[in-house]
Amino acid sequence: MCGITGIIDFKNQPVEQIAQMMTDALTHRGPDAGGLCKFQSCALGHRRLSIIDLTDSANQPMLSDDGLTAIVFNGEIYNFKELRASLESRGVRFRTSSDTEVLIRLYISKQEQMLPLLNGMFSFAIWDDRRRRLFLARDRMGKKPLYYSLQGKKLSFSSELSSLLENPEISRSIDPQAMSEYFLYDFIPAPHTIFAGIRKLPAAHMAVFDESGMTVSRYWLPPTPGLGLNYRASKESLLTTLADSTEKRLVSDVPLGAFLSGGVDSTLVTALMAKSAASRVKTFSISFPGTSHDESRWSRMAAKSVGSDHTEHRVNFDIEDLFPRLVRHFGEPFGDSSAIPTWRLCQETRKRVTVALSGDGGDELFGGYERYVARRYQNIYDCLPTVLREKVIEPILMSTKATTKYYGFSLTKKFKLFIDASTRIRRDPLALTPQTFTKDEVKLLTGLVYKPELDPAIEQAEHCMNLDPVSRMMFTDLQTYLAEDILTKVDRMSMAHALEVRSPLLDHRVVEFACRLPIHFKIKGHTTKRILKDAARGIIPDAILKRSKQGFQVPLGEWFKNSLKSWAEQRLFAYEQGLLDRRSIEKIWQDHQKSRSDNASKIWLILCFNEWKNQFG
Repeated sequence: MCGITGIIDFKNQPVEQIAQMMTDALTHRGPDAGGLCKFQSCALGHRRLSIIDLTDSANQPMLSDDGLTAIVFNGEIYNFKELRASLESRGVRFRTSSDTEVLIRLYISKQEQMLPLLNGMFSFAIWDDRRRRLFLARDRMGKKPLYYSLQGKKLSFSSELSSLLENPEISRSIDPQAMSEYFLYDFIPAPHTIFAGIRKLPAAHMAVFDESGMTVSRYWLPPTPGLGLNYRASKESLLTTLADSTEKRLVSDVPLGAFLSGGVDSTLVTALMAKSAASRVKTFSISFPGTSHDESRWSRMAAKSVGSDHTEHRVNFDIEDLFPRLVRHFGEPFGDSSAIPTWRLCQETRKRVTVALSGDGGDELFGGYERYVARRYQNIYDCLPTVLREKVIEPILMSTKATTKYYGFSLTKKFKLFIDASTRIRRDPLALTPQTFTKDEVKLLTGLVYKPELDPAIEQAEHCMNLDPVSRMMFTDLQTYLAEDILTKVDRMSMAHALEVRSPLLDHRVVEFACRLPIHFKIKGHTTKRILKDAARGIIPDAILKRSKQGFQVPLGEWFKNSLKSWAEQRLFAYEQGLLDRRSIEKIWQDHQKSRSDNASKIWLILCFNEWKNQFG
C-alpha cells in the first residue's frame, strides 16, 4: 500500500521539484521508502509501505529492463503469482518477487487489455516513453484513490488531494455543484471534487494522456440480476468464492489481522481467515462504553467463536485534537462521522499488524441496510391519500421529541427516516442516495443552485432504472456511496497510520456473483443479507446471524448537547467566510439543542466544511 504522484508536461517545463513536494506529502501512506524518476516530459513519484517483497529491489518507481517504461503503483494484486507464472511460461524473466513487476511486464505485453486480468485493489500510473503517453487506472470498486488536474498539455496526479495541492499551479477555486453534493450526501461523488480544477478518476475507469489530450473510459461494469438461478447451489458457490478471496488476501510478508465488529460480514471474513491462516488470527475492535452505539459484546462473542487473539480498545475520543487531522487527510469536505472510530480502530490495529482484513461491502452487495427493506413499503405508503399522509401522519410524527440514540434503537427515528426517504423518492425517482440536507435546505444554507443534471449520483441511478426499486437503490449505492464514502473513509483513515486494509467481500468475483443474484436471494420479508447469512450458518454464531444491523457510529448527537457543546458552537459560528448562511446554522443548532430534531449529522457536515475551508481555503 503506497502513495503515487506524477506530472506530465509535454512542453517539457521543469517539474521535478514540484513532483518531489507532492511525493513528500504522501510520506504517511508509505513510510518505508520513497523515490522519483524523471523523463523528458514526465516525473513520477512514489512512497512505499512494504507488504510483499521487502527488499529494496521492489522499490518504486520501477522501470522496465530498457528503461523506457516506468510504473508507480498503489495497492495489491492478489492473483499476481498466477499472472507471473503465465508470463514466465512465455519466456518473461523476473528480477523481483513483487506484484509491481508483474504489472509493468503485463503492460508491456498487453497494454490496456491487462485490466480485466487483475484481481486486486489498485490505482497505478504507467509512463510509456516510447509512445510518450501516460496510462492511469483505478480498481473496479474504487478501493484505491486517484486524483488528477488537467491543464492543457500538462497533467498532475496523486493519491490524495492535499498532495496534489502542493502544485502551486492548481487552482483552489470551489466547484459550486460539488459543494451542493457534499451537503446532500456527506461526500462528493466521482468524478467531482470540491475543487473545480481537480477530478477523481472514477472506480472501474482508466485514462490515457498523450499530446493529443486525455481520454477517460470505463473498463468494467457490474452485471445485472439473472434468471433461473438455484438458491442452494448459489449459496454453496458464494461460500466457496468468498473462502478463496479471503485466502488470497492472506499473502503478506508482514503481520496481518482483521477488524472484528461482531457483525455478520466481519465475523464471517474472520472465521474464513482463521481456517486458512497458519497461526492464530489477531482481531481488533473498539468500544464506546455506556452508549447505544457500543458493539463490544458482539465483537467479544465473535472473537470467542473463531478463537482469535482479540484486542478491544475502549475509546475516549479527544475530538479537539483529532478533528483537524481528520479533515486534513481527506483534503476536501467529508461528512461521514464514522471516520472518527475508523481512525481510532486503525490507530490501535497498526500497533500490532501492518495488514488488516475487513468486512466492507457486504451491506451494499447483499442488501444489509434497513432502508432496502423500507423501500418496499414506500410504494404502499405512497398509495395512502395525500391528505392522510401530509395532514395527519407526518405532522404528528414530526412533532414528537427527537432522540439522539442510535437510530436502530429508536422506532420514532426509523419512521422519520422512512418518511424523509419516501418524500424524496416520490418527488424525484432518481434521488436514491440518502441525503442529510434536502435540496431546499442546501440552497438556504449555501445560496447555491444544485443542478441534478450534473450530479454523478443521479446519473448512476438513471442507468439502473430497468431494475426493481430495491436493486436500483443497491446498484446506485455500489457505484457511488460504497466507493466515495465507505472506501474513501477506510483508505484515508488506514493510510494515515500506514495500515493496509483488504476486503474479501469486494473481490470482483464476489461482486459479480452478488450482482447476478435476484433480489429475493438477498432480502426476504424483513430478513436482510439472506443468502450470505445462510452461507455463514454453522460457521458463525446464530446470535450474530440474527442480530440487527448496527452502523459504525459515535454518539455525536449526545456529545453536541453535552461534552462537545461549547467546542461545536464555537466552530459553527467562528468562521465568517460568507459561504454559509448564519441563520440557517443557528436554526439547525437550536433545533438540536431543544430536541426538535436530531441534527447531529447536519452539524457535523457544517463543522467539517468550516474546518476544511479554514485549512485549504
